[in-house]
Amino acid sequence: MKLSAVCCGRNDNYGGHFLDSALYSINSMLKTFDEVIYVDWNTEEGKKIVTDELHLENRDKLHVFHITPDLVKKITNGTPTPPMCEVLARNIGIRKATGDIIFSVNPDLIIAPREQIDLMCQNLKMGDMITLTKQDVELDDLKKQFGDETDIQHLMPIIFGVWPIQKRLMLPVLSMNKELMLKQPEDKHHICASIIQACGDFQVAHRETWFNIKGFEESMTKRLYNDTNVQYKVIMAGGNILASNTPHIYHIEHERNNIPENTNIIRHSYPSTNDEDWGSIEC
Repeated sequence: MKLSAVCCGRNDNYGGHFLDSALYSINSMLKTFDEVIYVDWNTEEGKKIVTDELHLENRDKLHVFHITPDLVKKITNGTPTPPMCEVLARNIGIRKATGDIIFSVNPDLIIAPREQIDLMCQNLKMGDMITLTKQDVELDDLKKQFGDETDIQHLMPIIFGVWPIQKRLMLPVLSMNKELMLKQPEDKHHICASIIQACGDFQVAHRETWFNIKGFEESMTKRLYNDTNVQYKVIMAGGNILASNTPHIYHIEHERNNIPENTNIIRHSYPSTNDEDWGSIEC
């Protein structure tokens, strides 16, 4: 099976060291996946897009889509959105991906080696989605251990260890389906759909599953909760959400900016409110 990773970003130094983190992260993706889709969203005119700033190996696997500020205005019909709109960028990437299985991942993760990802995919059923916990590591610690070396995936568990899933688990279960969801009060559905904290850093499903739920909700243009909502849509479409801490992935810590005016409200959308041409754009 062909495995595609989709990630997105903007060259605005989000988190304080975005380029340094992306170097480790995207190189790990290029080593593991058959195809890596990077959607550069709304980088200011005059700046290089992120992937042009990085020394990346296996660039033949990399496909970059540059969504310029002018193209952003066209896509949003001039409606104000935060400078970085993850749902729109991710959906473009999912549309462009050609893999049988599509991974939506953040460009600050160090991905597990291919053989471990292959084992996980053997347990991924059509209609289901898997989300993984992550272990946080500091960029300074990575640089101290590895310097400029980026071929580090097999060494991460040895040097930094692994966290038990309980450190991220929101519910005392490792899977959620519609039958279980509907037994819970509606005000608990958000927690039930999330299963783990930061569930959207790594989400994987078959291509058909992503297209069946119409990707991420394009009306949720701000930060937070859109990842939980996509899992809610999988559940309500009859699929299972499965959470695990294997294979092990590592998240490079950074500062966060969750100011209220750039934060979504918690909501549940099923069926999807997206148009049939969600994520479609010539770029």
